Amino acid sequence: MDKEKRNQLVVSNKSYKKSNELINAMGKGTALSQKLFAIGMQNIHTDEYNNVVATIYGSELRKMFNSTSGSLYEHIEALCDQQIKGATIFDWKLLMKDRKNGKIEAHQVVTDASFKNGTLTLRYNNYLTDKIINLQKDFTVLSLADTISLKSVYSLRLYEMLKSAYDYQRAITKCQGELVVEYNLTELKLELGIITSGGSKEIRSELEKDYPDYDKIEELAEKTEQTKYKEYKIFNRNVLAKAKEELNKKTSIQVDYAPIKNGRKTVGIRFFVIKKDNSPSSTPKLVKADKDDILDELIDLMHDDFKMREIREIAEEADYDLDKIKKSYEYMKGYSKTVEVPIAFMKECIRNEYYLQKRNTLKTRINSFNNFEQRTDIDFDELERQLREN
Repeated sequence: MDKEKRNQLVVSNKSYKKSNELINAMGKGTALSQKLFAIGMQNIHTDEYNNVVATIYGSELRKMFNSTSGSLYEHIEALCDQQIKGATIFDWKLLMKDRKNGKIEAHQVVTDASFKNGTLTLRYNNYLTDKIINLQKDFTVLSLADTISLKSVYSLRLYEMLKSAYDYQRAITKCQGELVVEYNLTELKLELGIITSGGSKEIRSELEKDYPDYDKIEELAEKTEQTKYKEYKIFNRNVLAKAKEELNKKTSIQVDYAPIKNGRKTVGIRFFVIKKDNSPSSTPKLVKADKDDILDELIDLMHDDFKMREIREIAEEADYDLDKIKKSYEYMKGYSKTVEVPIAFMKECIRNEYYLQKRNTLKTRINSFNNFEQRTDIDFDELERQLREN
């Protein structure tokens, strides 16, 4: 096993604890800040001021930035310099509700960062120290591999929130199957950082209540020009649907959802969550080492017809289902006409499972015994034309 495969294996077995209070706090952040937190939890200590300090070495940074050579400086500069366009790690802010004492506070999570000798050091707000380390209860165990694999900050937040809610319900109910988690629509947008207090004292005042009026908060948010994803159909298309697809493809939980309606208006979201190893329809998540083994076998099989880049595309189209790829390749090799665009043909075959059709549509040797009856319900000329256009 080479070094890269061993690194992937190590990461796939790592996890970290995160306080449920931190997970469910309202506020906003970036995907990178969440990933750095996850990686940094592997090597932390507290300084003399009771700040949690996380040390992240260059090898871990390269994995996260997918950078195998060159300097990490530009990546770190973009990560830390607020004068450069784009979000930074300092944009991770939390709105903490202290109902017991009747107050609400906003906190910047990362207070300082330094990068020396290829190592990134992050210092976290000391107000949050007891919510980051020495956790004995009210925390969720999260997978480092799951967190690092996610690209969207909304996918990351939903992964944490739903995993936390699922683990809590499972502990209470002892249920090992699918569980339901519900959110008011505005509450969910606050949790995802789409709506924030925005400096509005009225929003903060409403959030301090045990039962906030989310309709009022939505109106106040609109006044502060927080109208992103205001319409449910846009929120559904650009946030929920994309997050569901990414979570189901890359993490250990399987997610579905449905709108909660009041008349024709969507007022909330009902999530259905199950761990994949509890779902009979789920397949084990492939780590990179497994994918590399599959690619090696496919290269041996298909190198005469496809370039390495094309083989990787085909594997991704089939979600690295080796049996499906082999059957599609066999189907293509036996096709009755010359395939002008092989990679498009393979992708179409994988998507539509043409290899399940009767084998009398395949090319056969023309001889005296070639008397198969051909199907007439498939227009292969039209299919070939569509493939060439793609």
